[in-house]
Amino acid sequence: MGFSLWNIFKAGLLFTNSILILHRKRFLSKHGLDDVNNLGCDPSEKPLKVQAIGLLNAVQYLKLPVIAANVLTIVFELLLGGG
Repeated sequence: MGFSLWNIFKAGLLFTNSILILHRKRFLSKHGLDDVNNLGCDPSEKPLKVQAIGLLNAVQYLKLPVIAANVLTIVFELLLGGG
């Protein structure tokens, strides 16, 4: 496995898949990452946590494009052979 754009794309896709499977009520609420309003303090006091919550919320809108990218990746890997 070399360092190529295809492998960087697959790594980004795996990262996006891992964020998408996090369940908001079961997992994220335990760690206080479910909503910015539930921080219990001013959002400017914890900018990194607010950015993480924003990323988790934004990725939820990418479900259909990520499914399409997963299908294309699987097809390319089957046709061209993954190594």
